[in-house]
Amino acid sequence: MPAVISDTFVIDVVQVIDSSSIIITNPGRTFKVVQVLVTGSNSAVCTVKKNTTGGVTVSTATLATGDLNAFPSAMTATAADTVFAATDNVSITAATAAVGRITLLCVSATGYDLVTT
Repeated sequence: MPAVISDTFVIDVVQVIDSSSIIITNPGRTFKVVQVLVTGSNSAVCTVKKNTTGGVTVSTATLATGDLNAFPSAMTATAADTVFAATDNVSITAATAAVGRITLLCVSATGYDLVTT
């Protein structure tokens, strides 16, 4: 199997979400989430799901106590199914306390074969 190379990009949400959800509708390309970075209030719980608040969980994090105002507070994806189709939506939910910034680090879902000689 050849090595694969892929571009990296971010989906950056700079919006306070407090005990509610937002939906990023149809980002328009196929991608895989490889890491999620979150900042917010102590004890905030941030969940990223595919399509709806009832969809497949991609990642969940509870922000620990301490200074969380400095970006980033890291949270890595925990679900095996982190690939989004071009028509999938991204659902982000905050519970317990507010989150203020969510950054999804993404790569192309398929990538390109890296040819070596």
